Amino acid sequence: MLYADIRMKTEVDMKKYFAYIRCGFLEGCAYRSTFITGMLANFIQAVVLYYVWKSIFAYQEIVNGYTWEIMKQYVFVAFLCNSVFSMGFEMGIAERIVKGDIILDLLKPLSYRGTLFFRMLGTAGLEFAATFVLVGSVYLAVNGVKFLSGIRTVLFLVSLFLGMGVKFCIQYIFSLLCFYTDNSYGVTKAREILTNFFSGALIPLAMFPGILREIVNYLPFKGIIYTPCCIFIGTLSFGESIVGISLQIAWIIGLGLLGTLLGKKAFGVISMYGG
Repeated sequence: MLYADIRMKTEVDMKKYFAYIRCGFLEGCAYRSTFITGMLANFIQAVVLYYVWKSIFAYQEIVNGYTWEIMKQYVFVAFLCNSVFSMGFEMGIAERIVKGDIILDLLKPLSYRGTLFFRMLGTAGLEFAATFVLVGSVYLAVNGVKFLSGIRTVLFLVSLFLGMGVKFCIQYIFSLLCFYTDNSYGVTKAREILTNFFSGALIPLAMFPGILREIVNYLPFKGIIYTPCCIFIGTLSFGESIVGISLQIAWIIGLGLLGTLLGKKAFGVISMYGG
C-alpha cells in the first residue's frame, strides 16, 4: 500500500514537472527575439573564432596537437554545446526575489530546483533544435559529410546532456547569490565569463599553458563543452571518454549537494527582502 502511494505521488509529481518543460518551451517561443539575438551573438562569436584559428593555422600546421581539420570541427561543435542552456535564469530569480514572488515558488509542493531545471529543459529543447539546424548546415558546408561511429555518437550525446546538467548546477549555485545582492547582472556576467573561458568555449583547454591547464582539469567547467567536444572530434579514446563522462556525473552529484546546502541557507534570508 505504501509503495503504491509513493508510486502514485511520484507519477503525479513527474506530470507536473513535465508541464514545466512545456512552459519552458512556450516561454522560449514567446521571447523568441531574445532567443534569436542570443543565438546569433553566439554564432558570430563562433564565426570570429573560426577565422582567427584559420589565420593561425595558415602559418602553423599543428598547434598543441590540433590540426586545422580538427579545429574546424571543434569550433562548431563547441558552439552547439554552448548554445544549449544558454539562457541564464539568475536575473529572473533576482527579479522574483525583489518582488517577493519567490515565496510563491518555494511554497509549491515541488522542488524549486526541479521546477527550474525542467523549465530550462524545455527552453533547451528549442535551443538545441534551432542551433542543430544552423550548426549542421554550416558544419556540412565547412567540413563536408563525416559520419561518427555509433558508439562515439552515443557517448557524445550522453556527454552533451550531462554537460547541460553541469551547467545547470553551476547556474543554480550562482543564482543563489542573488539572495544576497541586488547586482544580478554582475552575478550573471561573472558566471558567463567563468564558464566561457574555463569550459573550452573560446579556446580548447589543451592549449592552455601548463599550470593553468592542470588547474582547469580539476574544475567542473570543462564538462560543459570541452569533454563532449573532444569525444565528438575523436581526441579522446573510448576509455578516456568513459572517464570524462564519469567525471561529469561526479560533478553533477557534487554540485547538486552543494546547491542543496547553499539553497537551504539562501532561502533563510528571504525575510531580508520583505518576504
